[in-house]
Amino acid sequence: MPVPEYTLVLQHLMRREWSVAPLAAACARPVNATHRRVRRLLAAGLVTETRLEPRRGRAMRHYRAVSDAFLIPYHLTALGSLEDLISLHEGTFQTRFHHAVVQAGVKLVQRDEDIALRLYRTGDEVSFDITPRAEAFDLADLLHDSGPALTVDWGQLQLTREDAKALQRELHELRVRYASRRGPERYLYRLNLAPDLPES
Repeated sequence: MPVPEYTLVLQHLMRREWSVAPLAAACARPVNATHRRVRRLLAAGLVTETRLEPRRGRAMRHYRAVSDAFLIPYHLTALGSLEDLISLHEGTFQTRFHHAVVQAGVKLVQRDEDIALRLYRTGDEVSFDITPRAEAFDLADLLHDSGPALTVDWGQLQLTREDAKALQRELHELRVRYASRRGPERYLYRLNLAPDLPES
């Protein structure tokens, strides 16, 4: 889901000061529309004019956000549902993550035409995954030293609430432990756990 327009402008203005034309280019939006949004953010007290740059003709105004953090109440946004709010948080990361998975997984591909969508049945459940080659492929193959440092795993677990809470805490502790490392390479990760609800 796209970032709401005012949030996009405000994000840029929180990083550094901008004049309107370069800000519009950075947001990939028209200058007039960006100028209107900056003026409204200015009127709302979320943005301040930082300086006036003299030049031939009209002086150029520069703006910056007044804070490094803002709380925007959900009911004041144009989002249609709380699910939209979660999607807003995850959307950009998901695109980046998918791209990273493809780039890491492409090393496993021998012929492009072998990349396939695989459907398979386990008991009464039919599942699907993506396989990078025509012959047998198991995600556990990624664990070999020669494989990329890549894990893509999702599904459903049958747990008691106590087990689910234990898994939640273990995932948190694992993330905290590795977050303190300072290696030379960056890796994207995502850890999600939620009770599965009946389909509507």
